[in-house]
Amino acid sequence: MLFNSIGFAIFCPLVIIIYFYLEKKSHRAALVWLLLSDYFYYMCADVRFGALLFAVTLITYLCGRVCGNSTYSRGRRRAALIMGCIANVGLLIFFKYFNLFEEFIMKDDSLRIVLPVGVSFYVFSSLTYVIDTYRGEQAVQKDFVKYALFVSFFPTLLAGPIERSVNLLPQFDNVHGFDYERTKSGLVRMACGYFMKLVIAQRLAITVDLIYGNVADVSGFLLLLATVMYAFQIYCDFASYSSIAKGVALIMGFDVTDNFAQPFFAHSVANLWRRWHVSLNNWFINYVYIPLGGSKRGKLRKYINTMAVFTLSGMWHGAAGHYVIWGMLSGFFQVMGDVTKPFRERVAGRHQTDNKTVLQLHGALQILVTFACFVIALVFFRAESTGEAFTIFGKIFGPAAFSDIASFSIFDLGLGVFNMIYLLCGLALLVAYDVINERTGDAPLFLATRPTWMRWCIYYAMILMILGSAALGAKQFIYFEF
Repeated sequence: MLFNSIGFAIFCPLVIIIYFYLEKKSHRAALVWLLLSDYFYYMCADVRFGALLFAVTLITYLCGRVCGNSTYSRGRRRAALIMGCIANVGLLIFFKYFNLFEEFIMKDDSLRIVLPVGVSFYVFSSLTYVIDTYRGEQAVQKDFVKYALFVSFFPTLLAGPIERSVNLLPQFDNVHGFDYERTKSGLVRMACGYFMKLVIAQRLAITVDLIYGNVADVSGFLLLLATVMYAFQIYCDFASYSSIAKGVALIMGFDVTDNFAQPFFAHSVANLWRRWHVSLNNWFINYVYIPLGGSKRGKLRKYINTMAVFTLSGMWHGAAGHYVIWGMLSGFFQVMGDVTKPFRERVAGRHQTDNKTVLQLHGALQILVTFACFVIALVFFRAESTGEAFTIFGKIFGPAAFSDIASFSIFDLGLGVFNMIYLLCGLALLVAYDVINERTGDAPLFLATRPTWMRWCIYYAMILMILGSAALGAKQFIYFEF
């Protein structure tokens, strides 16, 4: 059941209305209703997935009970931690890598394993509970219903954010009644999410899929353009899901992580990854990077740990070499940024100026270089294989890469005049939205405080543009694949 489907438009309001009604009668009844709704939502994709979700929930719940029990010996608690991690990571590896193992090791692809949607996200979320109870950062949750709600919370279930138990789990102890201001803010966030998905991401997908689907027949210039467009597509697609999820959760009274923070305004690769898929980045920092020693054991160890984190991130995204290379390349750019930082700071120090224009140009150059590094790595992420990625690079940097630029027209990219104008208007509004977000920290709140006439003009324009995109159909979110 996609967020951008008719089914969800019926399911979501129904669940929320009944949830608020039951909260007035019995908090326990409201929680049970929400849990049943979560499982119904998940099993709409495949009934069998419900059993896997329950298994992950039960395993981590039981392991957490042992890990957080101070009366048990350290060895017993450690054994429970190891068992919980192995069981859950093993499930993830099985579903992500079984098909690859069968094809390349056993030379047989007769048995194909379907990757359960959202498994990468709720496995990582549930692991935070096991690890945090062992560390003593999370109290043991004895109420299975509340814990199951944390793992299966439907706004974040399929594509995150990956919530830590210490952030989301305690919120199920609170009674959440209807609140007008909270609901208004949640609806604005949802509208912004739908705008990014329907108006921008789905139109960009048409052009990107057309060009990447004909790698052998298109020029390097078009492939470069398609990769830049894909950067905006995947940003709008994933950020839209996160925005809708946060909006739905906010209406119900829950606060979930902001998963994106204007990543394309980043001045360095390291800063970009602190702004992009924030919950996954934080997960790897808390549960991989810091346990490996972080940056406390010298520069070399820091760089090794950084490369390890990004390599694992690539493996998390998919069972293919090009994802691993994408992760390693992203890590390499971050390491190189840190290595060259002292040199760049010395150069900047020698050319210090108070000229505002020069400072702005320098900042713009940093943003451009950071974005270029992101796009280079993204070729491996979008390509169907490592070989195709190198073919694309060969065309982009080949002698005939820009041979057809003189005859190029933006209206010849599979969208037509109307949809291209629609897309350009959408991108202009996206830039304005992100600029406001960057300066104020909360664009929806900024919009909510504008004069009534201005606010509703913006709202109506967004709604009309969203409705005008309905003919494109409901396309799956990109991160459902992971």
